[in-house]
Amino acid sequence: MKRMIGLFGAILILPMFGLSQTRVETEPVKELRRSSTLGTCIYQPTAGESALYQKLAPNERSTGSIIEDYDIHKKDGYVSWYGIVRGISKVKNDSWSLLLEHKFFDGMTDCHIMLVDIAGSGDFRVDIEAADLTIPALALVRVYGTIKGQEAGTPILAAEYVRVWPWMTFTFSNLMDEDRTNPRWKEVRSIKGRRVYNPWPDEGYYRAVLGDPKEAGLALKDKQ
Repeated sequence: MKRMIGLFGAILILPMFGLSQTRVETEPVKELRRSSTLGTCIYQPTAGESALYQKLAPNERSTGSIIEDYDIHKKDGYVSWYGIVRGISKVKNDSWSLLLEHKFFDGMTDCHIMLVDIAGSGDFRVDIEAADLTIPALALVRVYGTIKGQEAGTPILAAEYVRVWPWMTFTFSNLMDEDRTNPRWKEVRSIKGRRVYNPWPDEGYYRAVLGDPKEAGLALKDKQ
């Protein structure tokens, strides 16, 4: 009888493991309609993101501005960082590791499209629990999670939630004086300086700023 109870308990517990999986929410790609005016808006979390956003300390809701620097290597605890997906590695079943190129964000965005700074604080890694990973290479993501530590100087986050912006749903500004982005990612930029801002980006824009998706994601090879 005890054995049957134990087995029944195990069956009840199994579905709970799905609850620990990282929630991923992807922005839909919509047609960008050009207009003669552009507006600036305060960042608005989605309904699924809002509770996590409220958990952030006030000084962690923006992560770098022209008046305040932000160093991901000096942070601990619960944070939310923006990054470009550079590498995707499957660690084991339902477990993934993402290499992200951090981007500064001052809390303000264009009203019609997501906007982050082209500059950042360096690379960081994110651990994600998911049966299937639907995050594309070179997408912009916002990750909510807890810092687990650092490996070879690279911060590692255990992700609780990831918001994804595919191409055509985000663009870049160039306001920060200091850019500590990995030189490897800077090398692929053919658009530099103030010209990096484009409120109506197309595929050519992303390739000029971020490079070729075929050389990122699962295809990314570490330099020896």
